[in-house]
Amino acid sequence: MKIKALITVLASAVLTACVAANASPEQNKDSDYRIQVFKECEKIKDIAMSPDQITAYQALQNIEDKMTQLEAPMRDMDEELEIYQDQLDELADAVTYEDDNVLKIDKQKLREQKQLARKIEQIVRHHEADIRAIESEARRIEAASMRFERAIKPSLDGLDHDQVQIINRKTAKPFKCYQMS
Repeated sequence: MKIKALITVLASAVLTACVAANASPEQNKDSDYRIQVFKECEKIKDIAMSPDQITAYQALQNIEDKMTQLEAPMRDMDEELEIYQDQLDELADAVTYEDDNVLKIDKQKLREQKQLARKIEQIVRHHEADIRAIESEARRIEAASMRFERAIKPSLDGLDHDQVQIINRKTAKPFKCYQMS
């Protein structure tokens, strides 16, 4: 569905921003926000984020939080659509059948299929405002992630790395290494 593709693109944009994310050229040693740079799961650099980087990061986080809220109705819609889609798939096989080398159409099954298609269209129309809100927020996320990426890029210059983690020392979770294969 279009929604799943949009959510996937948004998640990719956010992940790209976080991976690209890194520290500032100004090294603020007292900062609780840090950029940790890893190569083959070994930390090679720990950089304090500058105030500009922190501002860009927090702006991105705020937009991500709003996007999470906006996605809730889409998850409900997907669950509803999945039920109808399964029924539609079952009917698709039953609409036509072959009898003595003659292809026949079961008109009752065809009507049922059309009813289900209308229900699906109604559900999507009901969520059009939610879809537009997500599309609008997606543009904001893209802009915020590009600002954040520009803010941290100088901190990563010259570093041979395969992973970057942005942490807040007050709320930091243990680093999870993702092995590249």
